[in-house]
Amino acid sequence: MRSGRRGDGAELVGLRDYRRGDDLRRLDHRASARASRARSEDVLLVKEFYAEEAARVVVALDGGPSMQLFPPGLPWLDKRAAVREIVTLIVDSAFEARAPVGCLAGADWWPPARRPKADEWQHETGAGPALEELARKPRLGKGTFVFVVSDFLVPPSDDDWWRLLARGWDPVPVVVQDPLWEQSFPDVAGVPFPVAEADGSRRRLVRVRRREARALRAAHEARFRTTLARLRSLTLEPILIGASDATSVQLAFQRWSAARGGRLR
Repeated sequence: MRSGRRGDGAELVGLRDYRRGDDLRRLDHRASARASRARSEDVLLVKEFYAEEAARVVVALDGGPSMQLFPPGLPWLDKRAAVREIVTLIVDSAFEARAPVGCLAGADWWPPARRPKADEWQHETGAGPALEELARKPRLGKGTFVFVVSDFLVPPSDDDWWRLLARGWDPVPVVVQDPLWEQSFPDVAGVPFPVAEADGSRRRLVRVRRREARALRAAHEARFRTTLARLRSLTLEPILIGASDATSVQLAFQRWSAARGGRLR
């Protein structure tokens, strides 16, 4: 990010007279020659740039019951494993960019740090990220990236998003949903299968009729489309995570980065 102060960067501020200790690679030879002729004396002018500094990063984690699905060993999205890969990727990328990273998990807050203890962040809080509380945190600064990691089955309100945008931050929804059971619904008509609450309680066998399966599929697909449309209407471009392996997570972030940079149409 461009800083308001002078220093190492790529955006030119202007020219000034050479001072002892300046980097000689910043000399503007043509401008120096013109100034020397105009002043009838030797003049050395150096280019001055705006400094660049790393943006702060915040990871806002949804610790609700549905984010604890599905248990390892099942052929569906393990959201806990996906969140671990997401956090690892963000923290590693921020470290390379010298950006401090903080975390909001439910109402628990870890201020931005260069070497955060990310293994402490992921735990079941029983609630989504308290974005209203995050908007009150001081000293994050404009341009802060806020990665909101959730399945968005219970989405934040528009007011929550507007609070973050009003602070000059850059909120990024990271939508973690199982492509089969949450973005759609499989054709399991007539086949009994076990279900339970998100916390594992009330286990029972159910049988779904073909008409019910079609209705659930239509409802889930409509919910998914509505979620994406609503986020984009707020000028937010979501990152879609449907697999928990590191390669899939990295590709999803790369697609998002390419789209933001105008390289993907």
